[in-house]
Amino acid sequence: MNGRLILLCLTLTLMLGACASGARPSFDAQDREGALPMGLISAPNHPIRVYLDADDRAEIFQRAFRDGVPVGPDGQLDFIALSGGGSNGAFTAGLMKGWSETGERPDFEVVTGVSTGALAAPFVFLGSDYDDELADAYTGGGAAGLLQPQGLGALIGSGIYKAEPLRALVEHYVDAALLRAVAAEYARGRVLLVATTDLDSQRGVSWDLGAIATQGSPEALELFRSVLIASASIPGAFPPVLIQSDNGGLNFEEMHVDGGVTTPFLAVPESLWSFREPSGMLRTARFYVVVNGRTNPTFDITRDTPQGVLGRSIDILLRASLLTTLAGNRAFAQTNDLFFRYAALPDDSEASALDFSVESMSAVYEVGRQGAITGDAWR
Repeated sequence: MNGRLILLCLTLTLMLGACASGARPSFDAQDREGALPMGLISAPNHPIRVYLDADDRAEIFQRAFRDGVPVGPDGQLDFIALSGGGSNGAFTAGLMKGWSETGERPDFEVVTGVSTGALAAPFVFLGSDYDDELADAYTGGGAAGLLQPQGLGALIGSGIYKAEPLRALVEHYVDAALLRAVAAEYARGRVLLVATTDLDSQRGVSWDLGAIATQGSPEALELFRSVLIASASIPGAFPPVLIQSDNGGLNFEEMHVDGGVTTPFLAVPESLWSFREPSGMLRTARFYVVVNGRTNPTFDITRDTPQGVLGRSIDILLRASLLTTLAGNRAFAQTNDLFFRYAALPDDSEASALDFSVESMSAVYEVGRQGAITGDAWR
């Protein structure tokens, strides 16, 4: 959700690590490679997940160019990627509402999300009919109690905040009806992807939530929710999400955390930034990125403490990663003559990614909404 919080929590976790016990069943990389979450199936041409750095991800992307890309009633492919940003995810909620109010919001064929962007992604995917639910998730008060300290429980666990409030928030909004709605859109050829970080393999994972939703089972709903929770679970802040998996009768637990650890947002893979697709099928595609935060440096006097220096340094590192990924996706768009826009919080915004109060998130929501109505949000 936020680089500074990630580092603070990691530092505290390392300090407390000697007190905690984290024993898990043993398995190796080969076991993990071929495993599937319990109760789920994965078709060869429609896998429920792929590693972000895997060669086959580029092959899947290129195959989409050859076989055709999903287009809406307007004949265009509209792709939107939602970044992390903690409570600043209210910016996405406001942006979508304001965009709907203008009557110019695209019917996004591909929606991706990371961290807080993952929590918003299903609602953005389902369109303007879900704007009010998305707004309520950020400004209705349910998110205000997310940061509940574990207290002494942090000494024997893997997060300084309780996992239950985040899970309860997701379970409240993500139910069987939403799963059916996502499955219906998946059947029309639309795509919904969310990223997590697999701690055991040290790799990012892209989950196809539409492929999961279409299985329609209780296990599918549980996995759908768990992926959203994992993508938003800042390591050290919230406990990682353990996903029960099976590989030929060998059962074990995968450990997943915030997708923002491995990618600031989920769009065109780095291996394709300079790729020109020869068919021209993407010629009318429009790429949008929503950054739930500021993109330019902000001045702040850094505390001369290990946490202060480390946190500030990682904040700089994560912003550099964000800007690099933005530039790479812009380069892909330019190479292929595509429309590319991104929205971000104004540089003079004082919004904090750690302020989950209704007042703060409502203010951020309104910044997004007004920015969409006036068009000033887009760069």
